[in-house]
This record gives sequence, structure tokens and C-alpha cells, in this order.
Amino acid sequence: MINHIFNEDCFKTMARTPDKFFDIVFTSPPYNRKRNDKYSFYNDQINDYSAFLEKLIEESIRITKRNVFINIQKSYYNSTEVFKIIGKFADDICELFIWEKSNPLPASGSSITNSYEFIIVFGKTLKSNMTYTKNHLTTSVAKMPKDHKAVMNPKVAEFFISRFTEKGDVIYDPFMGTGTTAKIACSMDRNYVGSEISNEYYNRYNLGKESLWNLQTRLI
Repeated sequence: MINHIFNEDCFKTMARTPDKFFDIVFTSPPYNRKRNDKYSFYNDQINDYSAFLEKLIEESIRITKRNVFINIQKSYYNSTEVFKIIGKFADDICELFIWEKSNPLPASGSSITNSYEFIIVFGKTLKSNMTYTKNHLTTSVAKMPKDHKAVMNPKVAEFFISRFTEKGDVIYDPFMGTGTTAKIACSMDRNYVGSEISNEYYNRYNLGKESLWNLQTRLI
């Protein structure tokens, strides 16, 4: 269904989605930090993170008409996998955005404070519907609820959805989390489809209640 979030593994949703169905994919996958301090109801310690990202990217490209936007933070725990993925999909990457955080959490001791994240864009070309679109944006870190400390700042979703989609487009987010992508899509007269694997997050943030955004559902 359009304007619906499925409470399931995103790969189940994508497996039954036809080729080139969505206009774009916009998402932020799990960090794979090797310590569960970002999510209360989801363990992001993925055994083969490279294979996970590779499958995510390949399926996202398959089901998307135009572009896939994947937000990922390079950290101490996943940097090798992130750099490998960039190299593996070099021919499919058309742009790389830097999302700078104005108030990053300071690293301890002499470690380097990680103050930015990548938004990797896959597709043949990328065209903005606004003039003078930079491949760099700065926002503060979003205010985090106690049970989910990896919530995207809505301004980041606004930046990409406003510039790279049109009214009526359908945006898919495989990792819906607290519903940021859906809410921003609705505020701009776009449609959404999402997946959220955690039953606790799905219920806590009312992701199954389309009435929250006053939307009309229809079958794929």
C-alpha cells in the first residue's frame, strides 16, 4: 500500500516490490557500532555489515526509478565496510553529500570527534529542482528520545525531499524508525512507503496509524 509502513524486515518489503516502482529511496541504515547504545528495541550488531549494505543498495537501486539516497555515518566500528562499499559501487554513485553536525558529541580522550555523515547518492544522474544546491549541509543533531538515539534531524529529510522529488512522488524508507521520512513527505505533498523491523518502535511511534498524517491508503 502507498502511504503505509510495514512492520517487517525491509528485505521482505523490497522482495515483493516491482522493479522501478518508487521514485526515490531515502534512508539511514543501522550504524553497526558493535555496542547497542543507539536503539532500545533493536540490536544493530550485524555480523556481515558489508553484505548487508550490498544487498540494501542492490535492492534499492532495483526498485527505484531515479535515485537512492543512503545516509551513513563512518565510525570507528564500520569505516572499513563503508569504504569498501563506496569502492564496490563506484560506477553507480552519482553524488556524495556531506551532512555536518554543528553540535556533535565530543569524542573521549585524543580520539577524533566525528562531526559529519555521508549521504551517498546512487543513480545515473542527479538534478535538483532548485538553483544553487550545494553538496554540503549543516544542521544540529536532532533531539533524541530516550529509546532511540539515532533519529535524523527533519531538516536533513526536508533538504533532500524538497530538492530531488516532486509533488505526488512515492518515497521509500527501509528503516522508518520514528517516522521522520513519512512525516516530511506528507508535509510536502509526497507519498511514502516504509518498513520498520522493530515491533516496539512501530507501536510506540504509531507507525501503523495512517490517520496520524490524515492520509488515504490505496493498494499497490
